[in-house]
Amino acid sequence: MKLHNLTLTFLLLLIGGNLAAADLTGVVNRKPAEQAATKTVDRYRERTAAPTNDNGSTCACNPGLYSVVWLTGDSLPPITQPKTTPTMAQKDMMFQPAVLSVGVGTTVSFPNRDPFFHNVFSYSKPRKFDLGRYPEGETAEVVFDKAGVIKVFCEIHYSMRAYIHVFETPYFATSDDKGSFSIPNIRPGQYVVHVWQENLPEITREITVTDQPMRMEIE
Repeated sequence: MKLHNLTLTFLLLLIGGNLAAADLTGVVNRKPAEQAATKTVDRYRERTAAPTNDNGSTCACNPGLYSVVWLTGDSLPPITQPKTTPTMAQKDMMFQPAVLSVGVGTTVSFPNRDPFFHNVFSYSKPRKFDLGRYPEGETAEVVFDKAGVIKVFCEIHYSMRAYIHVFETPYFATSDDKGSFSIPNIRPGQYVVHVWQENLPEITREITVTDQPMRMEIE
């Protein structure tokens, strides 16, 4: 009976330890890097070809407005695949969202929501692909099975660009265009915080996570 009680107590402590977690929230206060002017080139003319006022380099979806924050450390829990397929749409001659973060093994959908043809491709080493040209209403999917940063472009509209970050850690987030981010349910422990922003140096910072919420301001 005593052995049974001790075993039960141990299991309860183990379960309680696994449930202990904290949220990390914060804001990245860095201005986007300046971008060189992008020449507009229409490479595909057809009855449903896109207009010439390509705005992907100046619009609010500029990838430089967004930061990616992630944690590395020892004994990371396994990656959990999302319940719904993440989407990077082509809309208003932009990639939306312009920056996307996923775990290794995640499938991403690329629907065309513009009334003309688009193309999605990447020459990035972790995942090279070319989805070809397809019209409004069609979509294509890619599985990202290696960690790394994937630069995404449209062969038809030169100013369109986006990034997909693929992680081996379950602790990651993409900020909003004001720099705010949130990473939930982090197990207590020692970690390194990494911050990416287009064409800016990566920031790293060591942190200790307890069972209490944390907030960071990153310059």
